[in-house]
Amino acid sequence: MPDTPELTSIHAADTVVGGPALFGRADANDRWTDRRDPVVVIGGGLAGIAAATVLESCGIPVILIESRQDLGGRASSFHDAQSDELLDNCQHVLLGCCTNLIDLYRRLGATEHIKWYRRVHYLDERGRHHSLWSVPGMPAPLHLGPAMALFGLLSISERLSVAHAMRAMMRLGRSGRAALANISFGDWLARHHQSPAVIRKFYDPVVISALNEDTPRAAALYAIEIFQEAMLRNRHGYTIGLPDCPLQTLYARRPCRDIRFGKRVTEIVCRQKTISTVRLSSGEKIAVSAVVLATNHHAATKLIAPEWLRADTRFVGLDRLDSVPILGAHLWFDRPVMDIPHAALIEGPLQWLFRKDAQGSAVHGVISAARQWVSTPHEHCAALFEHQLRALFRKPQAKLVRHRIVIEKRATFSPSPGVDRIRPPQAPPPGGIENLFLAGDYTRTGWPATMEGAVRSGYMAAGALLKALPHTAGLPSPLANDLNMEFTARWFSGSD
Repeated sequence: MPDTPELTSIHAADTVVGGPALFGRADANDRWTDRRDPVVVIGGGLAGIAAATVLESCGIPVILIESRQDLGGRASSFHDAQSDELLDNCQHVLLGCCTNLIDLYRRLGATEHIKWYRRVHYLDERGRHHSLWSVPGMPAPLHLGPAMALFGLLSISERLSVAHAMRAMMRLGRSGRAALANISFGDWLARHHQSPAVIRKFYDPVVISALNEDTPRAAALYAIEIFQEAMLRNRHGYTIGLPDCPLQTLYARRPCRDIRFGKRVTEIVCRQKTISTVRLSSGEKIAVSAVVLATNHHAATKLIAPEWLRADTRFVGLDRLDSVPILGAHLWFDRPVMDIPHAALIEGPLQWLFRKDAQGSAVHGVISAARQWVSTPHEHCAALFEHQLRALFRKPQAKLVRHRIVIEKRATFSPSPGVDRIRPPQAPPPGGIENLFLAGDYTRTGWPATMEGAVRSGYMAAGALLKALPHTAGLPSPLANDLNMEFTARWFSGSD
C-alpha cells in the first residue's frame, strides 16, 4: 500500500462489486446511511466473525474479507506438515462469565465442542497436586468457600489474607474497580497486604494467563475484573471451558454467506468523511455502504490515509499500545506423562499445561507475557520444557520425541494502568470517518484483550452501525447479558 492512498472517485471502467441486485446502486452524493451497497468487514478473527454474524442476522448484506485461508485470526489453527495435524496457535480458554463468546459459539453451532470443568488443577514446584473447585448449586461466593478452606497450596494465614482481598474486591463492585483504571494491581495488592508468596501461588496463575501481563504491571481495574466476574458474582462464572477440537473447527459454520478468503485489502478510499470503496490486492474495488475494520490496530492504521489518521481521534495514540507476546509449546512424548486435563503451574518456565490426547502423551504448554522468550532458540525452549515436565509428573524416563514452538509476538496489548485513555470507541467520533466502525480487542470494550473482549468489540461495532441505519436503529443491542450478581454476592458486597 502506498504511504498516501489515492483519494479519487471510481471510474466507470473500474471493476466494482456491489451488493445484491435488489439493493441497486447508490448515488455517490447519497448519505452513507442511504446506500444499498454491502457492509465490508475487514478481518476474519473473532471480532470480524462476531460483527459479520450480527449484521447478516439483521438482514444487512455483508462481505467478509480475510487475507488468510481460514477464520479465527489469533484464535485459530494451522496445519503442521510434520504430523499432518491441525494445531492451535495457542491454547485458548473461556470462562462461564464470557457470555458474549459463548453466545457467538451458540450462533455458530459450536457449543457442543466446549467441554466444561468446575475444578482447576494446580501443580506446585514439586509436582504436588492441589485444586480449586466449586460446589454445584451453591451461589457465589460461597461456591468456592470449601475449596479455599482446603486449598493446601496456601497456608492458613495466606488463605485468610486472600479472603480479605476477595472481600475488598466484592465491596468495590464494578463502579469501584472502574476508579482503579490508573492504579497497578501490584500497588493494590500491596495496599491489601498480599505477600509475594501469595501473589506467586494464587494471583500469578490467574492474572498472567488471563491478561497476558505480569501481575504487578497490570491495571488493577482489569485484574480485579477477573476475580469479580469469574469468582465472586455468579457461581457459573468460574467454570472453565476448553474446546475438544482444533479451534478452526469452531468456525465451520460461516458467519455470513459472502467470505473472500485469501484476499487482502490494500486501500480504503475515503472522501468527505465517507468511505466509498475498498481496494483489494487483486485490483478489484468493492463499493461499500460502511466498513467494519476488524484487524489488529497495527494493520488498521496502515489502511487509513494519514490525513484521516490525524482527523479521526480514534487513531490518536494507538502507537502507544504495548504489544505483549505469548508462547505456545506443542510437545509430544514417547509415553503418557499427563493424567489431568489441565494444570496451572506455580513454577516455570511453562505456566499452564493442557493434555491434548486421551493418553496424555501430547501436551500443550503456555507462557503468557513471554517477552523474554521471543529470541530464545526453540530447541533450547524444548529442552527446558522437557526437563520441567519430567520433574513435574515424575517421569524421568519420558523422552520428548517432537515439538513445535509458536510465538505470537503481538498476541495482545498490555492492560497497563491508564490504557483505556488510548483504546478507541467502535463508533465514529465527531469529525471522524462517518461510516467506519472499529472492531478488535484493542477497542474500548470494558474488557482486556481476551476472546470475550474481541467478540464484544465485534458486537459493539455491529450495534453502533445498526443504530446509525434508519431501518435498524430500534433493534436492541447485540451484546449478551452479563451473568447476574447472585443474592449472596450482593449481600456480602453491598454494592453493584
